[in-house]
Amino acid sequence: MIETQTRHCGSSGNRSETMTITAHIDRQTKTIDGVTFTNTHRGQKRAYGDSFYEYDVESDLPSEAVEKVCSERVYKAIPHAEWQADYRTPGCSMEKAFRPHYELKSLGDGRYRYVVTCLYTD
Repeated sequence: MIETQTRHCGSSGNRSETMTITAHIDRQTKTIDGVTFTNTHRGQKRAYGDSFYEYDVESDLPSEAVEKVCSERVYKAIPHAEWQADYRTPGCSMEKAFRPHYELKSLGDGRYRYVVTCLYTD
């Protein structure tokens, strides 16, 4: 079962941004628009660490279509390269720094690894 939650992203004392995400229970499998994904990890890997949302993905669709479904429907995020370019820009705003960002790695044969990272906030 998939449920929708609202998360408040941002650091204490700073303006927080509200966004709607689809939360998944570990090892839950779901298919959206021809993309089958299984959540393999959600949350922090260490105390005071960033949060990670990791998925095993399978599809016969082209990689661009898989990436679009993952980044817009599985867990909404921006590409890591886009986030990194903004983050490294002098004077990067908190709004840009704390956006969820993803990496999609092809494992071959229509299999992928989709990982979303949310920076640690207290």
